[in-house]
Amino acid sequence: MLTYDEALERILDAAGDPLSAERVPLGEARGRALAERVLATEDLPPFDNSAVDGYVVRPEDTRDARPDNPARLTYRGDDDQTAGSKPSLTPVGPNAAVYVATGAPVPPGTEAIVMVEDTAEADGQRLLVSAPGSSRYIRRAGSDVRRGEVVAEPGTVVDAGLTGLLAALGMTTVPVSARPRVGILTTGDEVVPASATTLEPGRIRNSNGPALEAAVWDAGATVAAHVHAADTPEATRDAVLALAGCFDVIVSTGGVSMGKHDYVKAVVEEVGALDFWRIAIKPGKPLAFGRVGGALFVGLPGNPVSSLVTFELFVRPVLRRLAGHADVVRPRAVATLTDDLPHTPGRREFVRARVEWRASDGVCLAAPTGAQGSHRLSSMVGANALLVAHEDHGDYRAGESLPALLLV
Repeated sequence: MLTYDEALERILDAAGDPLSAERVPLGEARGRALAERVLATEDLPPFDNSAVDGYVVRPEDTRDARPDNPARLTYRGDDDQTAGSKPSLTPVGPNAAVYVATGAPVPPGTEAIVMVEDTAEADGQRLLVSAPGSSRYIRRAGSDVRRGEVVAEPGTVVDAGLTGLLAALGMTTVPVSARPRVGILTTGDEVVPASATTLEPGRIRNSNGPALEAAVWDAGATVAAHVHAADTPEATRDAVLALAGCFDVIVSTGGVSMGKHDYVKAVVEEVGALDFWRIAIKPGKPLAFGRVGGALFVGLPGNPVSSLVTFELFVRPVLRRLAGHADVVRPRAVATLTDDLPHTPGRREFVRARVEWRASDGVCLAAPTGAQGSHRLSSMVGANALLVAHEDHGDYRAGESLPALLLV
C-alpha cells in the first residue's frame, strides 16, 4: 500500500497545471486564486496626506515645544485641509500652522505635523503647541504601494484585504483560475434520498452526497452533477460514463472495497485507468485514484467519516491545485493532547479533534471529538483539526505533542 505522502504526491502530479484563467468582477472573486501577477497601475496613497487630525507646522518652529514652554503659532483657519478637499498649493509659512484632517492632503513641502491633542487655541488666531511636530504623521505618496510594484503573485487568494487593495488601485475585474467542475457519484442499494421521511428496515438516508457537495463548494469548486447508482455493474458503468466526459473531477463514494457488490473500482479499470488503490491510512484505506475520459477520478470509501476525511486529505488538494491556489493543503500546527489517544502502529491515522490555543502560554491543546469509528458522523461536528498519529508510533499519552491539520 502507498503511504499518505506517496499517494498525495501522485494525485497532485496527475492534477497538473491549474485550469484556464478568466476575468471576473472584483466582488465575485472572493476566495478564488489569482491566475496572473498583478502590478500596481498607480501609487497608493496617490498623494501625501495626514495620518492624524493635527496641524502642519515647520519643524524648526516647534523643535523646543513642550507643555511648560509651548510654541505660539499663527492659525487663521481659512486654509484648513479636510478629507476630500482640493490640495493647497501654498506651503505653510514661518511660525504658522495649518489644520489638516486625517486622510486630507498636506500642503507642498510639509515636513512635520503636530497632533490636535498637543495643541490649544489661545485666541482667535493663536495656537499653542506643546510638542514638536513630527514627520511620522505624514503618509507619503506611494508609501504603501508604488506604481509598477507587484501587488500579488499567481495563486494568491483574493480575500478581503486583497479585495480592498485592488479596489483602492481602481481594479474592477481580476484574472482568476476557473473553478473545477465536479461530478459526484454515490452508490448503494441501501441508500435513499436524504429527504425520505421514513426509512424501511435496512435503509439509510444519503448523507455522503450532501456532505460531499458541501465539501466541494467549501474547497472552491462547483458541483456540476450528483448521480446515484444502484449496486449493479451496469448502473455503475452508466453513471461513471455519464460523468466522465463532462467534468474535471469525478468523486465517488462507496463501491471501492472488496465486497461482492463493490463495482466502482472494477468499472473504472474497465472504462478508464486506475493509478492506485488502497492507502496505509485510517480512516480511508480503500481509496482509488485514476482517470476516466478527461476527468480525474477519486473513489472514496462509503463510510461517512472515511469519505469526508479522505476528501479532505486528497480531493480538496486536487481541487485547490486545479483552481490555481498556491497553498493546496491545510496549514499545520503542533498540538498537545489533553487526553490519552490509543493508536495502533502500521497506518497513519487522522483523528478528528478540537484544538484551541491557551492564551497564557501559547500552547495549542487538542482533544479528540469522541469515539473515532468511521460511521460516527457526530465526530466531525465541531472538529477543527485532524491530529496526525504516525505509522511508527503506538499509543499517545496526555501531554504528548503531535502534528495537526487545521480545518479552518
